[in-house]
Amino acid sequence: MSSDDLTTVARFTYRHDAEYARGFLEDAGIPSQMLVDDAAGHIAFSNTAALVVRSEDAEAARKVLVDAEVELGD
Repeated sequence: MSSDDLTTVARFTYRHDAEYARGFLEDAGIPSQMLVDDAAGHIAFSNTAALVVRSEDAEAARKVLVDAEVELGD
């Protein structure tokens, strides 16, 4: 995935929440990446993890996450 083609579909306070949500996208066949700023899981500030997908997959990814009742964050 080129960084030019990426869209953030959800933000999370904790890395494990992003990993959980990413599993739903993986099951749906939507490639994704996590962008994490949490000092290897030791420090959690506001919205430390972002889940990104290709721009062309953003709408489908949001639908998968909403259907799975995942909070998308701000």
